[in-house]
Parts: sequence; C-alpha cells; structure tokens
Amino acid sequence: MEKKQWGITKLYNEYFHEPTSQLYKLHAKLDALVLQAYGFHPDDDLLEKLLALNLELAEKETRGEAVVGPWAPAQ
Repeated sequence: MEKKQWGITKLYNEYFHEPTSQLYKLHAKLDALVLQAYGFHPDDDLLEKLLALNLELAEKETRGEAVVGPWAPAQ
C-alpha cells in the first residue's frame, strides 16, 4: 500500500465490491459472524436493531449494571 500510495479508503474503493477479492470474502465472513453473535437475521433492519441494542446497553450502564458482549456467559 505504501508503494502505491494507497490508504484504507483507496483499498476499500478498489476491492470491497469485488466478489473474488480476499477483502470481499473476509468482510462477508465477518458480517455473518457478527449477525450470528448478536442473533440478528440478514433480513433485519440492522440499523434499527443496533440502535435498540445501544439504547438498552446505555440504560443498563446508567443503572450501574455490567455491560458485556454477546459472547460472555450470562451472569
């Protein structure tokens, strides 16, 4: 990237939407794992779900409750 004088934006613009690129494949895998971790479905309105989750966690934090990621065991 340094040799080509590319930054992350240029990299994404060149390869993010190219199905044969490693970047595209890795992003698809990451997206699937995030959906699974949070129990979301690909057809969900993800922004709505993330906002609701954020508001829920903010309320817990305000009440002094522990805020943990979806991978942590129930306490």
